[in-house]
Amino acid sequence: MKFRSFVRYTGLLIAAAGAAAFADGGPTVEQYVASTNGTAYIVPTGELRINGYRMRCGTRATVIDDNLDDYGAAYPGFIILNTKLLLRLPQPVMLWIYSHECGHQFRGPDEETADCFGVQRGRREGWLNEQGLNDVCNFIAAAKGDNMHFAGPHRCEAMRRCFADPAVH
Repeated sequence: MKFRSFVRYTGLLIAAAGAAAFADGGPTVEQYVASTNGTAYIVPTGELRINGYRMRCGTRATVIDDNLDDYGAAYPGFIILNTKLLLRLPQPVMLWIYSHECGHQFRGPDEETADCFGVQRGRREGWLNEQGLNDVCNFIAAAKGDNMHFAGPHRCEAMRRCFADPAVH
């Protein structure tokens, strides 16, 4: 997720829902959905399918929010996807975005770690091959770096190293 978009979106959400709801580091999935005035909905754990692939992130739910200003995002305990944007992308990129956001759930806020989690998960589960990794790299190639993300080409190099790691089964 673009950091500036995330900060802008988070700021709007905090203003809308009230700071007290976020005292523990973020809204609950129900609070988030309520803040969208009925435009988002929860997909229960284990029921999300992306092009026929069942996507899971442990016990975390997924919120579909087609007004989200990015492809995906994560709060502690749930993932948010904008399917209007995702459906424009090649399948490996859609699956990687979900897995990247899932990586934040298990590995924390570091973007490079979440990138690596996503490609290793894809390789392990069989939906990401060299061509799919090229699709992901093409998708992020133009991304400029900021205080949360390295530039796209650097991220791609790091993901290629993670993908090639012989310890991934």
